Amino acid sequence: MGWHVRYFDEDLKHEMLSREFATEEEALEDAWNLAQQPGKEITAIEGPDEEPLPMEDIQAWFDKRAQRG
Repeated sequence: MGWHVRYFDEDLKHEMLSREFATEEEALEDAWNLAQQPGKEITAIEGPDEEPLPMEDIQAWFDKRAQRG
């Protein structure tokens, strides 16, 4: 099992699950792209063991990604 992004789609009023990603980095990049879209709120990134990454780690990655542009 791989990595997945969970997010809430405000237009659909439903929690969604991304496709499977091979790496944590790919999942974080997809979460970043989703978060840039209006009405999409990241709720979790889950690894192969289905354990979620801490939101603090996700936010720290987003902060670094924002600096890259």
